[in-house]
Amino acid sequence: MKIELKIVEVTNPDFEELVTELNAFFDQQWGDIAANYQEHHNLAKMKQAIVAYVDGKPVGCGCWKLLTEDSLTGEIKRMYVKEESRGLGIAANLLQKLEESIADEGYHEAVLETGADMLGTIKFYEKQGYRLIPNYGEFVNDEVCVCMKKEFSR
Repeated sequence: MKIELKIVEVTNPDFEELVTELNAFFDQQWGDIAANYQEHHNLAKMKQAIVAYVDGKPVGCGCWKLLTEDSLTGEIKRMYVKEESRGLGIAANLLQKLEESIADEGYHEAVLETGADMLGTIKFYEKQGYRLIPNYGEFVNDEVCVCMKKEFSR
């Protein structure tokens, strides 16, 4: 089994297909609530996107953007691994590659938002060094979400 990570444009068909699957998952899980978050996932604002491949087949993705234009914080977005490819370390590899990209750009930390009821996902991020923080930006006072942060060593 060969796992490969590729930096791609947000218009890459494999990336777009994986994001479409992620959106369908959220629609199935939360219905109309998921639609309220689509504006926060504007792919045109992403600084970098990555697709994970197993034996040449796209199985996972992630991307990041600046939290705000004048920020030194990267925001991890659209992390997803197909169910049949979970448990292979792909999500951890994707996240590490995104963090490296953020650090290489000179930024000192990464934040992310995930569903408050996605306990397995929260636990995964905690294993990767993220900690819960007060909700930021558009997620302030949003009980459906939790926000997390990881500071990079300088």
